Amino acid sequence: MVTAVILLATSMVAIAIRPEVDLTEPSLSVVSPRLVGAEPIDVGASVPGEGGLSVVPTFEQLYEYEFLDDFPDGKVIGVTTRSGLESELDKFAFSAGRLPNLIQVTAGWASDDYQPWFTERIANRGAMPVISWEPWNSAQESTVDQKRSEQPEYALARIVAGDFDAYIDDWAENLADWGHPVAMRFAHEMNGYWYPWAEGRNGNAPGSYVDAWRYVHDRFTEAGADNVLWLWSPNVSYAGSSPLAPLYPGDDYVDWIGVVGYFGHGAETPTAYPTFDQLFGPTLDELELLSDKPVLITETGATERGGFKPEWITHTLNEIATNPRMMGFIWFDVDKETDWRITSSAESATAFKAAAADSRYAPAGPVLAEREDS
Repeated sequence: MVTAVILLATSMVAIAIRPEVDLTEPSLSVVSPRLVGAEPIDVGASVPGEGGLSVVPTFEQLYEYEFLDDFPDGKVIGVTTRSGLESELDKFAFSAGRLPNLIQVTAGWASDDYQPWFTERIANRGAMPVISWEPWNSAQESTVDQKRSEQPEYALARIVAGDFDAYIDDWAENLADWGHPVAMRFAHEMNGYWYPWAEGRNGNAPGSYVDAWRYVHDRFTEAGADNVLWLWSPNVSYAGSSPLAPLYPGDDYVDWIGVVGYFGHGAETPTAYPTFDQLFGPTLDELELLSDKPVLITETGATERGGFKPEWITHTLNEIATNPRMMGFIWFDVDKETDWRITSSAESATAFKAAAADSRYAPAGPVLAEREDS
C-alpha cells in the first residue's frame, strides 16, 4: 500500500449477537499467521466487546454462506486491519457502529499458501473475503524506495512461463472447492513503481502485466473457480505514474475495478483537505474511458495532521454514497505511515460512525449465532 486501494463486499442484515447465545460446545484453537497473527483464538468463545457483538463460531455451527451469493443493495463498507486479528476487527466494528460487508487480507506468494481461514473466518463474521494477492516476497522488500521493486525471481515473465503454476493452481482449486464469492485483488497498484509487477521495473516489458493477469485468470477458469471475482486495483494516478489503459486486462478478465487513494500521505502537514473529486476524480475519468465496470475504493484513509480528518471522512463517505458508479470503499484501519485508523481521535470515530450509518450504505450480514437463533 502506498496511496490507496479499493475493496468489495457482500451484504446482509445488521444484527448484533445477543449475549445470551449459548456457545458452549468444545472449542478448537485455530491460528493463521497472516489472518489472525500469532494470537490463538478459541473457536466458539465470545470475543470481549460491547454486548457480545462478535463471536467466533464453532465449526459445528457453520452454515452454507447463503448470504455470500447475493450482492447487497446499497454501497458496501470494508476494512483492512494490520493483522486481521479478531480483536482488531471487533474494535473497528464497535467504533464504526456496524459490521463490515468486506474484510480484506493480504497473501504474499513467497509465504502464504492457501489456508481455509482466509475465507472461512471472514465469512463467519458475515463478510465477503477480499484477498490482496501479491506475487513477491514482502520479507525481502528493500528499504531503499527506488529498489523496492527489485525482485527478479518474481518478474512477470516467470509467471507467464509457468514457474508458479503449482502455487497458482493450489489457490484456484481450493477456492473453487470453497465455492462462494471471493474477490481476488491480484497485483494491485500496478501503475506505480514500488512493486515487482510494475512494468518498466524488475525487467518487466511493456504488455507483460496484462499477459500475467490473463495467464493467472485463465488458470483459475480452468480450475473451475468461477466464484472468484477479479478486482483490478490501480493507485490513484499521479505525476509520473504509468497510464492505465495499457495495464487494463479487459472487461472479460475483470469483474470490479478498485482504486487506492489516501489523504495525507505526504510528509508535510496539510493546510486543507482534498475533495473527493480532487483525489479520485482524474483517475475515475481515466477509468471511464476503459470500462463501465463498478468501482470500489480498495484502500483509503486520512491523517490527523492538520485537523481535517473528521471533516474529510464526512465529505468522502457522502461522496461515495452519492456517486452512482461507486460500489463503496475499504478503509485501511492501520497505524502505519500515519494513524489511518478511524479511532485515531474521538472526533474521527464519531464522524465515521455517523457517515457509515447513512441508509445508502448496505447493512452488514448476520453473524452465525444470530442466524441460528432466527
